[in-house]
Amino acid sequence: MSHGSPSRPLLKFAILFFGLLLPTMGQEPDANPKEREAKPQLRFICVSSLSDDQEVILASRDEKGNWQEYGTIKLRSSLITDWRPAHTGELHLAVRAGGELQSICHFIYPDGSKRALAVLLPDPLKKTYTADVIDPAKLKFVKGSALVVNYSPMNGLVMLGATKTQVKPGERSIAKPSPDANGMYRMLVAYADEKKQLVPCYDRYIGSNDEARDIIFLLPDPTLGLKVFSLSEFGPFE
Repeated sequence: MSHGSPSRPLLKFAILFFGLLLPTMGQEPDANPKEREAKPQLRFICVSSLSDDQEVILASRDEKGNWQEYGTIKLRSSLITDWRPAHTGELHLAVRAGGELQSICHFIYPDGSKRALAVLLPDPLKKTYTADVIDPAKLKFVKGSALVVNYSPMNGLVMLGATKTQVKPGERSIAKPSPDANGMYRMLVAYADEKKQLVPCYDRYIGSNDEARDIIFLLPDPTLGLKVFSLSEFGPFE
């Protein structure tokens, strides 16, 4: 009986076999899509970023203060991210400085919420962000409606066709646009000045879509008084 080296064809077969087997042995099965959907989901809306393509890390801290990282996000102005896995409780957006994480934003993901929006508002002086977390389900933010959020210090008036909505500073309101026969409506935004006179600052004709959820942010602007940042959301919130 020969005890020499195995033949080349047999050696090639063994290498190929184990090469295919090892990755399979170390591979974990993909998560069930239904299980993924059941977990909390988070979408970021960055109105204005502190710098272009700023990379931040979504993370949390345990009871001992140790960081748990969940992935990175590149922030830029007018950014809307995809839905990202999250969990309830306190979350942070952090940057890596000197090999350690430094939080530049922290917020609470609401308990019991399946999907939430985190609107990021920059503070250029502190180099941080403030996050306004919105739970669409609790607001009854359904398809065909508009969510108006006033981040300015002035009383805002928003007209969506014949629908008139007044939104005080820091408040949110759900409105139903009133389109005309052509499926269009006029979106007019104004604020009340010191004499309580309405000052228009935004005037557009918008196409209505019963499958969309419109989001309208009222932001302070030194020139216009109010700056409008709007977007349409077609994804699920349920």
